Amino acid sequence: MDNTDGIRKELNFRQLGGIRVTDGRTVRQNVLYRSGGLHLMNAQELEIIKQLKIKTVLDLRDRWSQKRKPDPDIGAARVVYDGMPANGGESIDFSAAGFGQKGDAALVQLEKVRQYYLNMPYGYQALHAMFDALRKGAAPFLVHCTKGKDRTGLACILILLALGADEETALQDYLRSNEYRETEIQNRLSEGRTIAPEDEGYMTLMYLREGVREQLGRDILANIRRRSGTIERYMSEEYGWDAADLNEYRNHYLE
Repeated sequence: MDNTDGIRKELNFRQLGGIRVTDGRTVRQNVLYRSGGLHLMNAQELEIIKQLKIKTVLDLRDRWSQKRKPDPDIGAARVVYDGMPANGGESIDFSAAGFGQKGDAALVQLEKVRQYYLNMPYGYQALHAMFDALRKGAAPFLVHCTKGKDRTGLACILILLALGADEETALQDYLRSNEYRETEIQNRLSEGRTIAPEDEGYMTLMYLREGVREQLGRDILANIRRRSGTIERYMSEEYGWDAADLNEYRNHYLE
């Protein structure tokens, strides 16, 4: 049950409810949501969102994007953090021009983007604010960015891993953005084929403007495993959570 009736699919709005974790429990229905930008929703879609009685919203867009196109009021509290991008984000051109580079420049851009997302689970204040809110029971909870696929996708990987989901389960939720945004992906690739169809780096950037790549998701998971070993150790070293904190979190969001 995704509560998506009446919301355009490309907005990538859905919930984590029903996802099964390794101890056999499932994520509670109607408590953890993810989405693209709320500023992109029309009045009818926002009314549907309001009916969900979401208590807390985390906007992962940087503070300049938040100021330029603020979230509409849906009657929820906002998770407060510094609004800064994760480490490395300041060196990446996320504009259409940045993701329209070709040749060697496209390959450099792809590696910058890859490293950015690999490092995002570490030292990113927004994620610290997110887990602090979740530990305090800030649900129903909604996390979003602009298209609900990259920053939001990574945040939901971490939410699910901390709940006890295995890596493959977390990855499959990450990849569902491609199902929701299939039309946008294909339209963008069609555009790319009219410009530089033989440039693999360029075409990959065009894909990443609208979707996510499985290999990047796997690389993110592998990097967490390499740096932290287990999700328990990651949650301890990054957020200061002990076994009791994890158990309380899981009991609150699982059934």
